[in-house]
Amino acid sequence: MTPLAERIATAVHENSPHSLCCACLAKRQGVGEHDVRGVALVLIVRAGLRMLRRRCSSCRQVGDVLLARKLA
Repeated sequence: MTPLAERIATAVHENSPHSLCCACLAKRQGVGEHDVRGVALVLIVRAGLRMLRRRCSSCRQVGDVLLARKLA
């Protein structure tokens, strides 16, 4: 896994049970939202994360959020 993927997976698990959208994860990691979405595909397969349409705990917008599988 890439360092960015590890950082995003860690952020998702540390913020659990709260959910963060791809835009908020991108801001926190200092990368583009497109990069987060690309890494999310890897994390869904390899790290047991899920992407669902829910309200982000940070910006309160409804969108695609990453969650740990056990919370989805």
